[in-house]
Amino acid sequence: MRRGAIVTRCLLAPRSATCSERLLSVFAAPTREMRPMTQRLVEGVLQGNRTALSRSITLVESTLKSDEEQAELLLDSVLTQRRSLRPAHVDPPELTSFRLGIAGPPGAGKSTFIETLGLFLTAQGHKVAVLAIDPSSSRSGGSILGDKTRMEKLSNDPNAFVRPSPSRGTLGGVAQHTNEIVLLCEAGGYDIILVESVGLGQSEIVIDDTVDMVMLLVSPAGGDDLQGQKKGIVEIADIVVVNKADGDLKGCAVSLLGMNLFSH
Repeated sequence: MRRGAIVTRCLLAPRSATCSERLLSVFAAPTREMRPMTQRLVEGVLQGNRTALSRSITLVESTLKSDEEQAELLLDSVLTQRRSLRPAHVDPPELTSFRLGIAGPPGAGKSTFIETLGLFLTAQGHKVAVLAIDPSSSRSGGSILGDKTRMEKLSNDPNAFVRPSPSRGTLGGVAQHTNEIVLLCEAGGYDIILVESVGLGQSEIVIDDTVDMVMLLVSPAGGDDLQGQKKGIVEIADIVVVNKADGDLKGCAVSLLGMNLFSH
């Protein structure tokens, strides 16, 4: 801070203020104000508006400096108002949904499986949010974000919300703001959150810190016995699903289910 600015702020401090109060008025951070648009997003998220939820996620994921402050204010306001709306016996207020992480190598059928599972859950009366993490290019930084296209039926379900997000170089199978997006989806009334990992296989272990349960989706033709004995995602998986277990691969699927590495 420049000397002239310090002097100006000292002069503006009330004359009745003590010496320490005058110093605090000089060095205290400026008051942050929420934009009217941000306040409307907060209200929309809490009312279960999918458009407001989508725009809120875009704000949280924004890399613009001007949006970072508004994203923090939005998250603080959503969490504060959500706590005030929850019954007192719900403890802690954040844990009001079930979070399922779905990991596995590319081509294992994660997107198809998630759409089928999501449609089944919405038919049972649940509100389902799907957070699909797509890998980003190391050169351009871009991402296809094509998982929503694969889940056309689920995307059109009024009780479902499908949101693809770029990984932007974040390791471990999740995106940089996955935790914040999960909280926004919970505030929007979604009681089941499905987090689809980026699909890199054995190193997707960070997802375990984000969800309540990890499901590993594998294909019967995904490798030999030695490949299957490698650790990482296998060690943290709570459920192992052998997908595409039909036709010529049916025998391989039976053998895979019988392997000792899945006994834990």
